[in-house]
Amino acid sequence: MHRELFRIGNVTIYSYGVMLALGFIAAGLVARQRFVEQYKDPGTVLDLVLAAMIGGIVGARLFYVVGHWSEYSGNLGEIFRLNMEGLVFYGGLVLGLALALLVGYLKHLRFWWVMDLAGLCVPLALAFGRVGCLLNGCCYGKETGLPWGITYPASSGIIGARHPTQIYELILDLALFGFLWWKRDDFAREGTAFWFFVLGYGLIRFTVEFFRDHPQQYAALGFQLASIAMVLVATLVLLFRYRLLPEGGSELL
Repeated sequence: MHRELFRIGNVTIYSYGVMLALGFIAAGLVARQRFVEQYKDPGTVLDLVLAAMIGGIVGARLFYVVGHWSEYSGNLGEIFRLNMEGLVFYGGLVLGLALALLVGYLKHLRFWWVMDLAGLCVPLALAFGRVGCLLNGCCYGKETGLPWGITYPASSGIIGARHPTQIYELILDLALFGFLWWKRDDFAREGTAFWFFVLGYGLIRFTVEFFRDHPQQYAALGFQLASIAMVLVATLVLLFRYRLLPEGGSELL
């Protein structure tokens, strides 16, 4: 656990925010490589990456502020502190993807091609985000007697050795990214890589929730139900696309 990386004057730089930023950079490099492979021109991808990064940072901050509004309602200036603290990855994912899709539309890029690019890049960004969680001391697991259990500082209030659920998901996210990168040219229809990402991440999150600890009693069940929904929807879409949809047919899904 190493929540604060360093200080610059009175500004503290936090590990979670830095790892989130590194995740966006790594995903951007992957997006650029994929863009070069298919379009031979890396110029346009810069617009996509910048939109995703700006949307990602703003979205991550907004989601945190909304979830902790009582901390900011009396001091609105704190909302704009840029010290890499108070960020939520999923907020960054939602707004970052939305802005990337908008730029893709303006650049006349195909919708499902952009979604495939997101499906390829997001697992890598998630892996970096989980490193940030480990350093931040959040998203920890249940108590365990296994030799690889992590013990947190007494000041954290986390008692006993815990499952390193951040590392579990890090490994699984990298495996999902590796699979999608390996198969990136084998998918017959655009959108398939994205739905395989939804399927894969649903399975990952469902599995990790068995080991993760939550302050709220029913949070794990909620995440697992959402994960099951992701798996079912992705499976049905993939079956429809490959089993029922003729080659060259409608590409609505």
